Amino acid sequence: MSENSTSEEVLSSDFLNQVSVFETFRVYEGRIFFCEKHLERLLESCLAIGKQLPLGADKIKLWLEQSLTECSLKNASMRLSVHWLTPEEGRFVLFLRHFESHPKEWYEKGVEVFSSVLRRPPLNAQNSQAKASQYVSGVLAMLDREEGRVSHELLFLGPLGTAAEGTVSNFFLIKQKRLLTPCSSSGILKGVTRGAVMELAQKRGLEVLETHLTRHDFYTADECFLTNTSSEVLPVTVFDGRKIGGGLPGPVTRLLGQDFTGLRERF
Repeated sequence: MSENSTSEEVLSSDFLNQVSVFETFRVYEGRIFFCEKHLERLLESCLAIGKQLPLGADKIKLWLEQSLTECSLKNASMRLSVHWLTPEEGRFVLFLRHFESHPKEWYEKGVEVFSSVLRRPPLNAQNSQAKASQYVSGVLAMLDREEGRVSHELLFLGPLGTAAEGTVSNFFLIKQKRLLTPCSSSGILKGVTRGAVMELAQKRGLEVLETHLTRHDFYTADECFLTNTSSEVLPVTVFDGRKIGGGLPGPVTRLLGQDFTGLRERF
């Protein structure tokens, strides 16, 4: 609780009934990657729930950089959330931690993903573009996995059975030399890493198509990978127990992973 917040404020219905929004940033060698894009999405999330950012993006970025310097972290994960003590008064909460890259084995062999038994809410019930701090569906999806089944990530399907997104990831398929990804109307949050990968693919001359996908498209794909801030471009080689392609990361996935690494190293 902040120094100028009282228990009455925190326990008020205005505070307890508010939805908070957040963004997670990656820090590479002391540099906040795609800071402006994350802050743009943070503002959009605020507007989606009828709120305003307490500070302008430039001031937030400066505060984040100062906080990073004070912590002396070179490679880190930063989670910035915005909470409202009253409908008008917003406050920031920032968590910083050292971040170690994921195991190389994940990228060399790929990971396994299953489709969730739970469904993503329809767009007229929940706005998927608001990055809100309510991950009940993700938590329940992990709890509802079959006993003994180990899965790196779960894919949510929409009400009509089309693919949406993972609990914390966006998904891509390579099929007939095209890059396919669920469209926004499938009920996804348009990830910052997702957008960067789509641009990298277009620079490579790949056709990029945002469309409705089914599990059949995953079962018959040549390649599959997921993206998010922490995993970057992570190959998926098994989906619902079925090997994708040859069961190893495909050439396009590896190429886009290399391109993304080059992008953040040049950033």
